[in-house]
Amino acid sequence: MSLAEYAKNALTLLSRGEWREFFFRIRVHLQNIDLRNTNLDELNLPEERCHYYSNSGGTHLDKVLRALKITEQDSVVDFGSGKGGALITLSRYPFARIAGVEISPELVDIAQRNLDKLHIKNVSMYVCDAAYFIDLDAYNYFYFFSPFPSPVMGAVIRNISTSLTHHPRKVSIIYFNPECHDAVVTDSPFVKTNEFNHHELRYFIYTNRP
Repeated sequence: MSLAEYAKNALTLLSRGEWREFFFRIRVHLQNIDLRNTNLDELNLPEERCHYYSNSGGTHLDKVLRALKITEQDSVVDFGSGKGGALITLSRYPFARIAGVEISPELVDIAQRNLDKLHIKNVSMYVCDAAYFIDLDAYNYFYFFSPFPSPVMGAVIRNISTSLTHHPRKVSIIYFNPECHDAVVTDSPFVKTNEFNHHELRYFIYTNRP
């Protein structure tokens, strides 16, 4: 991102009174953390399996996580973790385990470099199509930032539902920009229980029925 673009973004944040987000982005810039948007053409990835990468970490996700009152008994998977922006924010909370699942080896390499620069050690990265990541029993939080189309989202939700059948537990889904809401709630144990707004985008929170 050019200096002019950084200045424009900074002025936008300041005009909204988003001081915490402003200082977060300054820190990312100064530490040379690569969270720039990356499109599918650059990664040679199929659009039927994934969407482009855009960072969703920062103070808006932080606000949601504070409301959820994360404890040391919780563990989380970030599906479509990309360059690790959300993982950086998740790592500030006392999750016992944090996993990033990403289809692009290139993005996983960038994410790992970002985590190493910030000395973040409590994150495990997996190169995998999200529909085939089934080692889910250890996790009770699942995070999505509109990472893939509805067929993949549906497959991931079915995998989580299967996990619940042999390891019953309360599970929460954090879905930022919930374009595939129907895939989450149709023929699944999940219901929407909360909503957070972030300008024109929204976070939906889902939990499984008791």
